[in-house]
Amino acid sequence: MAECPKCKEHLKMTDWKQHCPHCGANVVIYDIQERLMKDADIAEVQYYHFQKKIDRLKASFVGSRLAVIRIFTSLIPILAIVVPFFKCEFKAPFAEFNGFLSLFSLLDIIENLNVDNILGLLNTADGKIPLILFGVPIVLLVLSIVLLLVRFGCLTMACSKKGKAICYGFDITLVLLTVIATVMFFVIPDNPYFSIGFVLAPFVYLILLGVNFYVDILIFKKGIEVKHAPCFVGGIPIEEYFKMLEDGIPQEEIRAEMYKRLAKLQEEKEAELNEKEGAKA
Repeated sequence: MAECPKCKEHLKMTDWKQHCPHCGANVVIYDIQERLMKDADIAEVQYYHFQKKIDRLKASFVGSRLAVIRIFTSLIPILAIVVPFFKCEFKAPFAEFNGFLSLFSLLDIIENLNVDNILGLLNTADGKIPLILFGVPIVLLVLSIVLLLVRFGCLTMACSKKGKAICYGFDITLVLLTVIATVMFFVIPDNPYFSIGFVLAPFVYLILLGVNFYVDILIFKKGIEVKHAPCFVGGIPIEEYFKMLEDGIPQEEIRAEMYKRLAKLQEEKEAELNEKEGAKA
């Protein structure tokens, strides 16, 4: 419920008139200057906190040369995993295939799979282990691509308090997933259903992830200076304003200081305008 700005009495829905039924004050214009100033104070403090987030976000991407490099090292690994990844040959019950396989061409093979035949293959002694050792690393590699994209989005928090832990967490997870997937491909036993011959792509992918991890280490070692745009509350620098509140300075004194500084800023602007007009004349 609303209340009268003068007597602080609650106003009912039926108290729609301009004057308070308790004290007679004009509810609309009573102490309007101070109320507007309070609203302005709240808005400027909220803007300050929002601006800090924007400044950290900008620093995360373009705060240094290494931060700019990280944009590219974060996305380039995707190219290594979508190109032909390894040479392989598939036989029944898979769709017949012989050539270089990428994750895209793998999707075509999966679409043509006969689920009943694959389930039957899992029940055979010579098909279960090879199929698992092939399927699990594929899932891990697809998951790593998803994590790469999520990690890129999380770079917006790279300059926050938890930014280091977030980036390192993603980097370590990506490297582990790729190492596990690569090792599992290598230990697939010979079987009559498919065979895999490795090409360079898995190792390039792993190297690029390592480079990305190294760039992160360099960035957090050197640090990124977050440059905050200056913010004011009633003409007072916001850091000074927070210090005044912390020191318990009465609101009346703070408001008087605000009016003094705002008046000074207005005088400076008028003097600057007069100087420009005089120069034009």
